[in-house]
Amino acid sequence: MFSDTNNYTRENTEKEWKNSEKFLIGMEAVLGVPVKEISERTGMSIAHIYGQKSKVQKYMEGLDEKEETKERIELTKSFVKRAIVSFAVEGRATIEGIQRIFETLYEEHISIGTISGVIKEASEGAAKFDKEIDLSGISQGANDEIFQNGQPVLTGIDPETTYIYLLEGANDRTAETWKKFIEDKKLQGLNLETSINDGAKGIIIGVTSAFPGILIQLDVFHALMGIGKRIIIIERQAYSKIAKEADLEKRVEVKGVHQKTKEELKKIRAEVEELVENYDTLNILFGWLRELLGFTGYRVEDTKALIEFVLCEIEKNANKNEELQKKVKGFRNNTEFLFTFMTRLQNEMEKHSKEKGIPLNAYEMMYEQLIYDEKSEEYQEIECKLVMMLKEDYERGREDFKKLLNSIKKASSIVENLNSRIRTYMNVKRMVPENFFTLMKVYFNTMRYRRSRIKERVGKSPLEILTGRKQPSFMEAIGF
Repeated sequence: MFSDTNNYTRENTEKEWKNSEKFLIGMEAVLGVPVKEISERTGMSIAHIYGQKSKVQKYMEGLDEKEETKERIELTKSFVKRAIVSFAVEGRATIEGIQRIFETLYEEHISIGTISGVIKEASEGAAKFDKEIDLSGISQGANDEIFQNGQPVLTGIDPETTYIYLLEGANDRTAETWKKFIEDKKLQGLNLETSINDGAKGIIIGVTSAFPGILIQLDVFHALMGIGKRIIIIERQAYSKIAKEADLEKRVEVKGVHQKTKEELKKIRAEVEELVENYDTLNILFGWLRELLGFTGYRVEDTKALIEFVLCEIEKNANKNEELQKKVKGFRNNTEFLFTFMTRLQNEMEKHSKEKGIPLNAYEMMYEQLIYDEKSEEYQEIECKLVMMLKEDYERGREDFKKLLNSIKKASSIVENLNSRIRTYMNVKRMVPENFFTLMKVYFNTMRYRRSRIKERVGKSPLEILTGRKQPSFMEAIGF
């Protein structure tokens, strides 16, 4: 109290002096006004004016020496807990890293036990929140496995809303394990009609055991990947030969080059020409194959016939490339599940026809239009028929068909996207604890999109897209 009183007295004395005539006179002297002139004008002694000048100079020097007041953030218990979770989940920091952040930024030491306890509390809050979510709005699921240090992390995502309904570390990826985790989600209302996955038997058997009668959609990304990789290898071989050809051409230009080099160049030119032609053909065929595994407007039977033709042509141009032929064979063996998306489209068109009052024939004609260019006579002819058939319902029917196509997903690549997002956690933590997966899941499900190719998603979280209503933020969801 005594110190505060002295400070108050000193501050007020300084304030009075700064506002007095003495301060102004001292300032004049500091600024170069002759002391004699000031003395004559004010009647003050020269010694007194020099004294005021000295005081002003000391005061100004003191201003430069004053330290800036440090503003400190108040480290309340709530702030510390939120910061720890934010550094762990959003900053992907280790426990030791979080310690160092607090020491560097806030000059505070937080024990490892405290940090671990906060993360455990947050994970428990996340698990409780996650269990209360109604999953009945999810009808199609992209199911796949992510691996950390050889251990599987069973993953399930709704490709329509991007909501993660399954992210669990497991000891194995057998059918029994998949069935166990999927059935646990059934208790929250999960009712899958379609499972999009690669050809892993554990997923297929496990999911079909949990949902008898479910449609299995083989992921087109994985189906195409094997053939695509082999064609890329052929491309690299072609570039390697081209580089060797260019090197030989430089050597041939030198006088006195050996005849053997010229013959070698002639031989490699023929090889380059064959390889380039072979790659170009295979690349075109692969492009056709990729297109045929989309909504092309062709019927299932026609699509299968066209794909078989493309596969035969790829085999013909494989030039005894056993690995490529093996991939083609594997693709052909899985075609049964590759066209599930077309069966789903037909089912959805029939369903929408009843619900929206749009003739089924109109939806089928819109699908057939996809075969043709919009400026073609065939396309315009179908367009005229549609306008006459639907009349005032034309725009509504057209918009509904567009949404219908977009809603039917053909690949589980969204799981690969999630894999890339959580891979950074795995790289830092080496082994992500099981409870931390739940914390990450709730974080991803509650974070709102800042940008998206689908404009309806912007400003909404996957959970809000799934439920169609406002939902808590991440910190609110875990009780922080």
